[in-house]
Formats: sequence, C-alpha cells, structure tokens
Amino acid sequence: MKSNNPPSATYRLQLHAGFTFEALKDILDYLHLLGISTVYASPIFTATPGSMHGYDVTEPHQINPAIGTIDQLREIKKILQQKGMSWLQDIVPNHMAFHPFNTRLYDVMERGPLSPYYEYFDIDWQHPSPELSGKVMAPFLGKPLETCIADDEIKLVLTDQGYAISYFEQVYPLSISAYDVLQSVLADSDAIPAHTLLDALYQQATSGASLKNWQQAKHQLYAQTNRALLEGIVSRVNNDKALLTTLMTEQYYYLFNWQEADKRINYRRFFTVNELITLRMELPAVFDEYHTFLHGLYREELIQGLRIDHIDGLRDPAAYIERLRMLFGSNCYIIAEKILENQETLPSDWALQGTSGYEFLSLTNHLLANSTGEQQLVSFYNELLPDMANYNDLVYEKKRLILERYMGGEWDNLVRYCYTLKLADARTNREQLKEALALFIACLPVYRLYPSQWPLNDYTQEVLKDTFAKIRSFNRIAEAEIALLESLWDDITETEKAHNRVLYLQRLMQFTGAIMAKGVEDTTFYVYNALLSHNEVGDSPATEGFSVNTFHQQLLARQQHTACSLNATSTHDTKRGEDARIRLNMLSLMPHDWRLQVQEWRELNRPYINTLTPDDEYFIYQSIIAGFPADGIVTPVYIERLQQYFIKAVREGKLTSSWASPEDAYENDGTAFIRQILTDEAGFLATVRSLLDRINHYAFTSSLAQVLIKITAPGIPDIYQGCELWDYSYVDPDNRLPVDYTIRKQCLETIIAKEKTPGFFDYLSEHRQEGLEKLFVTWKALNFRRAHADLFLEGDYLPLQSSSGKIVAYARVQKQQWVIVIVPLPGEPDTTAFVFLPTGAPIVWQNIFTREMLENKGQILVADVFKTFPIGLLTNEI
Repeated sequence: MKSNNPPSATYRLQLHAGFTFEALKDILDYLHLLGISTVYASPIFTATPGSMHGYDVTEPHQINPAIGTIDQLREIKKILQQKGMSWLQDIVPNHMAFHPFNTRLYDVMERGPLSPYYEYFDIDWQHPSPELSGKVMAPFLGKPLETCIADDEIKLVLTDQGYAISYFEQVYPLSISAYDVLQSVLADSDAIPAHTLLDALYQQATSGASLKNWQQAKHQLYAQTNRALLEGIVSRVNNDKALLTTLMTEQYYYLFNWQEADKRINYRRFFTVNELITLRMELPAVFDEYHTFLHGLYREELIQGLRIDHIDGLRDPAAYIERLRMLFGSNCYIIAEKILENQETLPSDWALQGTSGYEFLSLTNHLLANSTGEQQLVSFYNELLPDMANYNDLVYEKKRLILERYMGGEWDNLVRYCYTLKLADARTNREQLKEALALFIACLPVYRLYPSQWPLNDYTQEVLKDTFAKIRSFNRIAEAEIALLESLWDDITETEKAHNRVLYLQRLMQFTGAIMAKGVEDTTFYVYNALLSHNEVGDSPATEGFSVNTFHQQLLARQQHTACSLNATSTHDTKRGEDARIRLNMLSLMPHDWRLQVQEWRELNRPYINTLTPDDEYFIYQSIIAGFPADGIVTPVYIERLQQYFIKAVREGKLTSSWASPEDAYENDGTAFIRQILTDEAGFLATVRSLLDRINHYAFTSSLAQVLIKITAPGIPDIYQGCELWDYSYVDPDNRLPVDYTIRKQCLETIIAKEKTPGFFDYLSEHRQEGLEKLFVTWKALNFRRAHADLFLEGDYLPLQSSSGKIVAYARVQKQQWVIVIVPLPGEPDTTAFVFLPTGAPIVWQNIFTREMLENKGQILVADVFKTFPIGLLTNEI
C-alpha cells in the first residue's frame, strides 16, 4: 500500500482477548469477498490486562499476548499478501497507561532522575507543591494518604521484584530515595546482610544501568539475601505508622486521593483520565525509542499504514508527523484522528494522506436530514425545556465546568507556566490572567490551533480575532491580561521571547482540545437533546445553512485536498450507530407528528416518571427510536443495553448524576422507567412500532444512500466492524459488542448465489429487517470500487444538477471512465425528476445494482434508475 496507492476500502476491527488474531484469520476470506482491501486494526500492543480497546498501552515494543503473537501476525501477512490486502495500524503516541506493567514509568518511580526514562513522560518535576516537588503524582487512593496509612491500607511488602508499596491490589515500587529510611531501622548485627543488599542495590541503581540490566541485578541481589530477614524489616516498618509515613514521603512519587487530581496535578493526563499518563513525544529520544518496534513491523511488511490517535494531544503535531514521515518514508499511508469543525481544514503542512473521517460523517449526516424539519424539532425542544440554554451558550458553560471542576490543576499549571517563561511579570494580576486563560479556552471554537511558525495563516488569525472578540464580550475587567494573552500570538523578532511564546502556546493548545472533547462531546452532547443524531463526534447541532450545494462544495474540496482521508460513518467512538442516526434524522420529515407522539407518550408514561427530568425522558424516547431492535422484539438484553446507555448518559451529563458521585436513586428511577415502558406491549410499545414503521420506510433508503455515498465520494470508505448490516448500537461499550460473522458470511454467500436469479430484489426486500439490502450495496459497490480504484481515487468529482430538490447526483470521471451516483434525499423520491448530464457524457449506461441499461439523451430519468432498487450506481462500462 504505497502513498500513491492507498486502501480501496478499510474495515475497522477492535482486537482484544475476545477477538484475537486467530479470530481475524477466520474472517479474512469474508472481508476480501466483501470488497475490503485493508484491515484497519485497533492498537495491538501490550495494554493493561483485560483492555477492550488497546489505547492503554503498557509496552509499545510487544504484541499484546491477549491478542496473539508476532508469528500469528506473520501468518496473517501471508494471507493478506495472497489476497492483495494490507494492514492499517492504529498507534497511540500521546499516552501510555499509569499501571505496574508500564515498566518505563515504574522505573521512573523507582529510580527517579537515574532512570533512562526520567524525561519520557510529561511530568512537571518542579511543581511548587511541597508534596510534588521532584515527585510524580499518583492519584489512585480512595482517601488521603495519611488516612490510608492509619487504616492499614498502605503497607511495605516484599514481592518477587523486591520491596514495594501495596495499596489493596495496587503495587508501587519502593524508590531508591527511600532506602535511607529502611537503613535507619537496621540496628543489630543481624541486619548487616540487609545493609549490604540496600547498598548494592543503590550502587546498581546509580550505575546508569538499562532497565533490563537493573531488573536482572535487583532480582539476583534479592535472591542472595535471607528472605526471613527481609520480611522482618517489612513487619518493623508496618508496625510503626510514623516510620511508614516517613518512608512514603521519601518516594519519587506521592500517593493521593484520586479526586485530588481534579484540583492539582503535575503530569499531563489523557483528558481527565488519571490512569493514562502522556509522553514527551516532542523529544527525539522519546520518539525514537517509542517507535522502534513499530518501525520493525513496517520494515517486515507486517503493516503498511498508520492511523495516529489523538494527534491534538501532541505538543507539535506537524513536527511529529514530519519525523514519522522521515522514519516510515513516503510509501507509508499515514492518517490522523483529527476532528475538524465546520469550515476547518487539515493543516497544509502536515505530511499526511488525511484524517480518520469524522468530517465526512458530519457531511452525510446533514445531507440526509431535512433542515426545515430540524428547525421545527429545535423549536419543539425549546417549548419542552424553556429553561434550557441555547446550544452555543451551553458549550461555553460546559467547557468552563470541565476546566474549573475537573482540570483545575492543569489550569493553575498554565498560569504558572506563563510566569515561568517570563511572559507575565509582577505587574500581571494572577487571578485576572487565570480568568483570561479560562475565557480563551472556553471561547475557542476549534479543538486547537497550531502555533509553530509566523506569520500565522489567515484561518488561524480569523479564529483568534473571533475568539478574542467573544472573550471581550464576556469580560472587560481583565483587559490587560486578555491583551497579554492576545499579544502572545504576535510575531516578534526577539529570539528568546519568541521561543518562549511558542513553548507556551503549544502547551496551552495541548489542553484546549481536551477541554473541547470533555466539555462538548462528553458533556454538552448528553445535556442538549434537541435532535440526538447531530450530537456526534465531528458533527454539531449548531451547523446552519447546510444545502446540497454545501455538500458538493465540501466534496470538491475533499477531492482536491484530502482525497485519501477515510470516509467514516460509524467508529468505535461514535455516540450511536450510523443507521440509528439515520432513523433520528427521519424525525425531521415528520416534526409535527413527532411532537404529538411525544406529548402522548409523556401523558401515557406520567405514572412512571418519579424524579426523571423532562430532558432525560426526551433523551430516552429518541434513544428508543434510534436503537429499537430491527425485528421489533424487545428482549431483556435490549432493555439492559438501553438502561446501561441511560446510566452512562446521565453520568456524562453531570447534572443528575456523575462518574465521581453516582446518584443511585436517580439512576434507578431512570432504569425503572425504561423497564416499565418497554414492557407495556399494548400501550407504549404499540405506538413505538407504529411510528417506526413510518420512520423505517424512509430510513432504510437513506441508510443505503449513506453507504453508497461513503463508497463513491472522494475519500476512502471505512466500514466499522459489523456495520455491513444494520447498526443500531449506542455509545461504547455497546458499539463494541461481539460481531456475529457466521451470519454475515452466510448472508453474503446467499446474496452472491441469488443475485442473478429472478425475484432477487424481492428477496432482499423480504429480508430487509436483517439488513440484506445494506449488505448487498456494500458488497456490490466495494467490489466495483476495488476494480476501478484509480477512478475513485483520482477521478474528478462532478456535481450533477437535477430538476428536483429531492435528488442528489454526482459523477466520478477519469479519462473515458464515468460513474454516476444518484440517491434520493429523505422523504418520498421524486420519480418525475431528471438528472442533467454535461455535454460529452456517455450515451449508454448500466446500473451496477440492477444490471439495467439506460440511455442518456442529455438527461437521465430518475424513475428509470429507481425502478427496481431505490439508489443508483451507473457506469458507462457495458
């Protein structure tokens, strides 16, 4: 897979103990038959035990043994090569797990500045807090350290690795800085062997030994010492609370209550997750060490492409990408997970093929909805919840909530760093500077900017202009500090000050994205419920003025600038499945009927409400429409899935419950409400099924349109595991449940066997609930694309005009090869419509799906295209 020959289509797989390399081998024939060119794998490196996603890496130089072995990967490589397939690997350069199996981090905790990994992790060793100066914070206790010691929960223990500190099942290394405390309890002559051991350990630790050699030497030294003597020291320390407290204060880390990290912290986390500690990937030594094994896999041709997770967490993404490109070369297909806001584009200086495709999701999501109906749904929501803030105000409020309540430590660190770099001085009001920073972070409309060289590009300057205008509309009192912050973006010639400005702004940018993600995706999206289908990663309920022309213009730009980005519609991170979103979009076709239905439900279900808020009740109704089983049968499993989704939603929303302080009573009221209404067969469920019959009438066709656009529009189609059939899942972990590939294989084989037989399309229609029409479109279009890879990769994108506003059509053209895509917009299709073809277009066409022939007389009658099947893929190759 070379840079000028990217994937034809990717298939995203979540690999873990429940779906291993062996399981993957079993479906490779199926994936190839489906039309997939590239296995797109979640992280495969050793992660914390039981990890279901792989982003909590503990050892980047090893294949996760829970998934398989490198020899199994080599076997897969041979199979892929035989089929002309390739491997796209998800990598995690931003963070690793804060876990005992992260031997690099634990070596830092044990040997401190003497560890070769002392600068590997993004830790502020000069933090002004006395407990954190020269130590890394370890926020994993259930209460303060002193209380844990008093309650006998913290102990010195002797493990196979030597002395360590235990807290229930958690074990932390004994730092060499604490050896003096142990030495102090060795008073009698019998303790000479212990003195000898500790002295020898200290000598080894200070010798500059590698991690491997240090661990080997430590193991040998402990093995040579009488274990009973060592256990005696353990008892002496644990029986003396003051001594144990002294021992804990001498570590290269400080154990805190986990909630303390929300107020102060001296390492950079992934978002607000204490268990994920970030890396200093901007350091060449860290970059080189981390990527050693990965590059070996590439050299061995076990992988052919890279997907960079959370690119916005890196200090200087452009520099990282440049270094990665130099290491892997121009033939490696490299994309990044980058969420682009409306009108935002991928930075032009990034040596990437594109993104993982969230902007495409947003594009199709807005196309396949009725904008007028959406506005009516918003109006109804405002009537239902008159006290709900408008969306943009809510975003500002929730971003500030995350900053103030959950990232206060990071906020303080940013203020202090401004003084440390001498960008602020004694004349600067510290509290006002802190407020100016909060305003900037909360008002910035994108995930982050990329300050690395001046002059700043026009887009960045425009974003900054709008951001500071909004800031000043909130606060004029802190004008001096706002102006200071604004001035940091100016180009200056003084070298040291300019350098310090870049350092500061890049550090600031590492947090704006995290606060956007937590404040919007993980909070606002669970509070503002006007139409849930737009509460989606990469999308926004605030997008306005979208039209078919907008769709065409964005795809023209995509073809010109990022033709090798993935076209994603479902991912492991989306809030709901692609077909669940389409169902919700169909409510925009019937806003008045939906209003009446909800009003009826609220009256019908009033006896079950208890403390449930109207907003959460409305969330549940939409969620039922989105995820209702395709066969219409409500099972205990489905009820439990929806209940778990509800619990996650209210905790993420942080209004009536939260992860930090779950409100059991409220959550129980919500889950009881769900159980009661979903077992009301004669009342509530009967009306749900009736409404869904109408919704699905339109949703099935729009889902097929979504698939066809994904496969034929500029970009690389990406199929999330199992989504070749209907995807009515909820947010993770629901969207990561096991996929039944036996059924999918059988369905595809049946489709292929029956395709050329009479009554085939009747057969597909009869099996609509199982998703056979979607599987047919996916198989047929993917295989056609694979056979015409250059046309879809390099061919022009040509918007086509229609006589009807209910039709979207475009052509892909390369030399004499033409393909035309015609799909209906949501609602009843206008079969009287024509699609107009440009002068010079071919005369005779064949519909790829139906094999029917059509003739061009300057226009194509939509009725002829949709005669047998509701969407069209036409080719001039007969």
